[in-house]
This record gives sequence, structure tokens and C-alpha cells, in this order.
Amino acid sequence: MKNNLDLKLYLVASRGKRSDEVFLNILENAIKGGVNIIQLREKELNSREFYELGKKVQKLCKTYEIPFLINDRIDIALALNADGVHLGQEDLEVRIARKLLGEKKIIGLSLKTLEQLDFIEGADYLGCGAIKTTPTKESSLISLEILEQICKKSPIPVVTIGGIDEKVISELKDIALAGIAVVRAIMDANDPCLSAKKLKETFCANLSSK
Repeated sequence: MKNNLDLKLYLVASRGKRSDEVFLNILENAIKGGVNIIQLREKELNSREFYELGKKVQKLCKTYEIPFLINDRIDIALALNADGVHLGQEDLEVRIARKLLGEKKIIGLSLKTLEQLDFIEGADYLGCGAIKTTPTKESSLISLEILEQICKKSPIPVVTIGGIDEKVISELKDIALAGIAVVRAIMDANDPCLSAKKLKETFCANLSSK
């Protein structure tokens, strides 16, 4: 999976107040619509709850043969033998994560500045944002100009995140992105499968026009 990493449509998923059944149904429909990779991000669950939910999401991802990543928690990723982790700037350094996880696992890293590109060694892809205000990202936005510069200078693929929908994707058409990372556009959609399908088609249409 690591060697053929497809990041076009990257879903960052949190269960929230949903039941496991409803949550997994959303994820399955999103995968059917074209989601290429899932990151499980659970800030409110304790370790045992996170692990138990992770087992269910991992089983789903294995069924559809897409990568399953854990947000932040290297311990949970190790316990599940997940495909990898996504780390923030305040988490363990990539080099330490790589030593713990091994060379075959996927490691993503969030960044917001050009200066942070000096410290990405060992990562497989970058998550850059937020580019739009969201309920969880009300401040510290990055401009499309900075995003474009990061994409040009990064030696590894870049995905962007933050309030992305079909309209926002059109603003990204001149930027060399490997993919878009979405949350609400799929998780809160009435039809997650259709939403994923439209998002991916729009992004791929941008790619083909470059």
C-alpha cells in the first residue's frame, strides 16, 4: 500500500455521537463512492474505546483494500498493526515514529509553513491546512499561495484539508496536490457515497486539466 499510495480522496473520520453501526455504514458508503484512504481521528475516546472502534474500521478497510491510518496515537496504531499514522507538529517526531513503526508503515505529517518542510524526513506524505475555516479550525488558516509553494517545494505528496467541498476544489485547480482530505463534506452528507463520488470526480477533473 505504501508504494502505491493513492491520496486523491482522503477521509478523516470521527464517530462523534453516532452509533458504531451508523458510523461504519457512512464509512462503507464513502469507500464505495471513491474514498482512497481513511484516517481515524478520535479525540474524545479513551484508549480502550479507540482501540475497539479501530478494530472495526480496520476490518472494513481491509475488506475494501484501502489504507487505514490512526491520527496521532502511535500506541493505538501499533496495537492494531494499522497501516500507519498521521502526526501533527506537536506529536512525536517523524524519525521516532519511523523507528517505532518500521519502514513499511505509512506516516503522514501535518504542516502549515514552508519552514516546516525542513523537518519532514521519514514522512510519506504531508497534510497541509486548514485552508478554510471549519468548526475545529477557526484560526491559523494558511493561504492558497503558501499551499502552492509548499506543493512546489515538497519532495513528497501533499494533500490539503479544511472546509473542502466541490466549490473549494475549483480554487485548487492550479496547485499540484496529490489529494484532498475531507471531513464534513462526507461525514455529514445525506448520501456519503454520492458526496464522495462527486468530490473525487471534481478533483480528478482538475488533475486532468493541468
